[in-house]
Amino acid sequence: MGYGDTMAGTRAFADLLLGHVRDAGLGPRGLAVEPLAHLNYDAEVDLKNKALQEFWVAHRLPLAPAPIVPSPRPRHYRTSTRRHGFCDRHGLQLTPHHATPSRGATGAQASRLEPPEHTALYTALAARLGDAHFRPLARALNYVIVRGSYTERAVLFNVAQLDGTIVRKLKLLGQALPELDAGVISAFAFFDPTRSPYYLDNSPVPGSVKLKRLFGPEILRLNVAGQRYEYYPTGFTQVNESMVPAMLAAARDLLVPGGDREHLLDLYCGYGLFTHYLAASYAHALGVEAAPEGLAAARRNARFHPPGVRVAFRQCRIEGEAFTRCLPPPDDHREVVLSDPPRQGMPPGAIAALAARGPTKVLQACCGIDELPGQVAAWQDCGYRLRAVRPLDLFAGTAHLETLLLLAPDSDPA
Repeated sequence: MGYGDTMAGTRAFADLLLGHVRDAGLGPRGLAVEPLAHLNYDAEVDLKNKALQEFWVAHRLPLAPAPIVPSPRPRHYRTSTRRHGFCDRHGLQLTPHHATPSRGATGAQASRLEPPEHTALYTALAARLGDAHFRPLARALNYVIVRGSYTERAVLFNVAQLDGTIVRKLKLLGQALPELDAGVISAFAFFDPTRSPYYLDNSPVPGSVKLKRLFGPEILRLNVAGQRYEYYPTGFTQVNESMVPAMLAAARDLLVPGGDREHLLDLYCGYGLFTHYLAASYAHALGVEAAPEGLAAARRNARFHPPGVRVAFRQCRIEGEAFTRCLPPPDDHREVVLSDPPRQGMPPGAIAALAARGPTKVLQACCGIDELPGQVAAWQDCGYRLRAVRPLDLFAGTAHLETLLLLAPDSDPA
């Protein structure tokens, strides 16, 4: 039985965790997407540690995970939130993801994981959009999205229609946003005529503008762990700002940067969160990203470094073995790989291609914990073994974890 198999069928981490919750008489309540948010946080972390240990044994994974690093802000932490627009004859509802609209209800449902400012803003927007004057916009609305930091926010209106009438209504609503929430610094229209279930679907819209700025700066700002970052409103960013310093510190602690002897290769680098934080501790650093908005922000953020920090970025899709052609050939520096892929993890072909380069250390983040056994198995098949496991409660109140895996070649005695 391999690492990707279980001892008792396909037991997902969420199933194990929620089983512990029910056994403790603390059954899930509230929104389905935040099944643990009603718990005392110490109890939640304890249950997650128990479920993680059980998950590890069931999947016959090597080593044992360290205790979960708790979130400094376990409730009201999400700096990126969204509500789905549902319009009927009674008015407009803004419902959390996967929540079922209530027939005849209007307004915005509350969440224990959203900052109070987000909930208040959604409630105020639902009231404004319920006015007959805004009915065309309410009918065209797919999602309202709020993104930013704990101090300033941008609002994105995902709409299925973007004609003159909708634009005028959006601009009129946009003018009122700073009155509704002084922390709102900008607003955008995001055009998705397909009404995709993905709230920031990046499929092109032939002959049309995908993103239209309504007011304010085109870029968002974040200051974390002594580093300044900027990113575009449609780009990926971590949802739990309070956990980002702990995640960065864990990466540094696990990698133990080797200074001039090592080169850092940061895959799925986004706006360069890890790349820029760690670049000064390596001879040079290269970030790789497929999304144009992430790459543009990463390059823009390089200007916040002091002179002498060698950092560069390349655009490339990380698929199969071919993607390594966009990387520089190995040189006399030891190569260290950091990878923060999407929930489904890294493609096995990409893992094999990376392993063939012979990096001395690999640090991979797994935000989809059920993909973790398969990722560990793929690295093992390529001659790498697990050296440390650091789980972080990046998604407090939910049945998810972020897990950092440190791997090294089998031949490395350390």
